[in-house]
Amino acid sequence: MHAAWRGREAFPDGILYADLRETTAPSAVLEDFLRWLGCPAQAIPASLAQRERLFRTYAAARKLLVVLDNATGEAQVQPLLTSCPTVVTSRSSLGGLTGARRLSIGVLDDKEALDLLARCSGRTPDDAMRRLARFCGGLPIALLIAGSRLAARPEWTVDYLVRLLEDEDERLDRLHAGDQTVRSALAIGFDGLPEPARLTLRGLGAVSAPDVADWVTEQLGGQAETLVDAGLLETSGVDVAGQVRYRMHDLTRLFAREQPVPGVLARVAAVVLDRVRASRFPLVSGGPATAVATRDIRESVEWLAAERAFLVSLVADLHAAGLDDECWRLAHLLGPFLERHRYLDDWRTVTGPALESARRSAGDRGEALILLDLGDLHLAEREWQRAYERLECALDMVRRQGRARDVHHAVRRLARVHLELGRLEEAERTLRTCLKEAGNERDTADAERVLGAVSRRTGRLDEAGELLAAAVGRLAELGDRHRQADTLLDLSAVRLAQAAKPAARAAAEQARGIAVRLGDRLLDAHALLALARVNRAEGATGRARELAGAALEVFEQTGDRQAAANTRAFLAQIPQ
Repeated sequence: MHAAWRGREAFPDGILYADLRETTAPSAVLEDFLRWLGCPAQAIPASLAQRERLFRTYAAARKLLVVLDNATGEAQVQPLLTSCPTVVTSRSSLGGLTGARRLSIGVLDDKEALDLLARCSGRTPDDAMRRLARFCGGLPIALLIAGSRLAARPEWTVDYLVRLLEDEDERLDRLHAGDQTVRSALAIGFDGLPEPARLTLRGLGAVSAPDVADWVTEQLGGQAETLVDAGLLETSGVDVAGQVRYRMHDLTRLFAREQPVPGVLARVAAVVLDRVRASRFPLVSGGPATAVATRDIRESVEWLAAERAFLVSLVADLHAAGLDDECWRLAHLLGPFLERHRYLDDWRTVTGPALESARRSAGDRGEALILLDLGDLHLAEREWQRAYERLECALDMVRRQGRARDVHHAVRRLARVHLELGRLEEAERTLRTCLKEAGNERDTADAERVLGAVSRRTGRLDEAGELLAAAVGRLAELGDRHRQADTLLDLSAVRLAQAAKPAARAAAEQARGIAVRLGDRLLDAHALLALARVNRAEGATGRARELAGAALEVFEQTGDRQAAANTRAFLAQIPQ
């Protein structure tokens, strides 16, 4: 609109303007245009087709600019097109207008938003103005309205308006200036939607994730592309799992929440739990019958990676909605994936609300499982004392519940804490009891692996090698590729300590092969570091430095600080 006004001198015969939100019928708009162009009222024909032809005749010999604001569809615009230049604004892309040049006006970046707000309000840009711009989310209409409110209320401070907008439930009500409101701008696109698309938008209001995949929109009602055409959703790309993802502006989400669809989160949670359980299955399930192909594991991991932000946000949404059982179950199912890929911040984020929800749920099984997860999280964080406290508490609970497998899980983790704290005798005694009482092959392999680490720490390398080799064999039979690779790396270190360099290389190379097939960059980096150690032992220091450097790059990119520190220490030991 501003551009049209600035270019008005190129159109000496005037600018024809119509707000199609107020006058939706093309026939009525044509009547207004014809009257403005001098056509007598009694000469204006009754039918739309006749009015179109007459309008084009009047416009043909004139240098006019036609501005059609707030169009909702092609049917509104087509009858109003002439040989004159025409500017159409719409929340839809109006794909049916052939030959049109489309300019997408998205949200403004931080600097552009602050500049627009400052111009509209007449205020000096400062920190309060930046906070106000953030509440507007870079949406031009919201920035214009906020700036206009400040200009119309010189006695208001910017901080005062910021405080008014802090309440999400009231934000849309307060983003108005005269008859201009953000809600009415959003309603233009919403009111013309088919009912399934409306249901989808309303359902998405319950979800706080930054974006969602196409399968989510299909669960809610479908027609995501209709919402994109209406300017209420934005396509944000295709993710690593090959899914189209959609993003919703925060103010659009508030608009959608004003008409909630009952039961949406429960319905989404049911689908999510099934999908996460299926994706998690090859990563952590037990028993020889659960062996799966590496390709299936990789696809599962890709789906979890694509959905990570959505799933983490959903845990918080479920907790806030009081869907406690779904909340703690989802957080518990996500644990192995978040641990494996070192998403410790996300893991920490989901365990907080999950523990609260588990404690609010009937029964105490959920609380015990989340406490076990917290123990594993603190182990990954190398916070041994906190891990010990959580695991002891969980162990007491699962013993009272009579859950033997969870008891063995907690005891093995406690043995790991004893190992890290240097209490080797206690760790070994605990693990030998676990090995004797193990109820399945996976629990046996887990105990063998940690007991192998104890044996290595106490200098019993032959025994360590036997235990780790046995664990590798069991995990291979189970099809647990991730833990098999982890244990192979432990075995490579033992073989290297035994000066069995070919065996050390073979174990590290086998681990790397698994990591590459899984597409697991972090596991691959650990394998590269193991191979670097083998190369240094073989005297190939240049190759060792090259492999360790590649591993360090991955550790730094993924935020694995401990592994990065270990790699730097290794590089410092390699002679130049």
